[in-house]
Amino acid sequence: MSYWVVDANIAVNTVMSMTNNLKLFWERVDQEQITPCAPRLWVSETTSAVRFFVSQKEISSDEAEEALRTIHGLRVEIINEDEELSLRALELAGKLGQSKAYDAFYLALAEKLVAEFWTADERLFNRCRKDLKLSWVHWIGEL
Repeated sequence: MSYWVVDANIAVNTVMSMTNNLKLFWERVDQEQITPCAPRLWVSETTSAVRFFVSQKEISSDEAEEALRTIHGLRVEIINEDEELSLRALELAGKLGQSKAYDAFYLALAEKLVAEFWTADERLFNRCRKDLKLSWVHWIGEL
């Protein structure tokens, strides 16, 4: 089984503003029989992002519920964080100079699974590539 770790913004952007690059991404997942996965915090992050759209009056509560159902329909496998993952995320967040470790959990999981990590966050991608020299980190804009 081959995994790709996907961050929350891939899922949220898929539902809120599907681009050609995201379509290509999900087509590759299907064609190559990739299992998309994420740390458990993905559930909280996707929910918070959708809630933000409601708070900004960009979508209604009903649309938010539908968006979350669609996000969960992407069949991203959720993997529980543990002490090992937490410690590595802490270290990676420090190397990236981040005050929070959310992004680093995705990186730590990809590292643990020896999997590629995909993000829609170009800034995170650039920092990972330039500062940490992580060749297995990919930005959706590459497609």
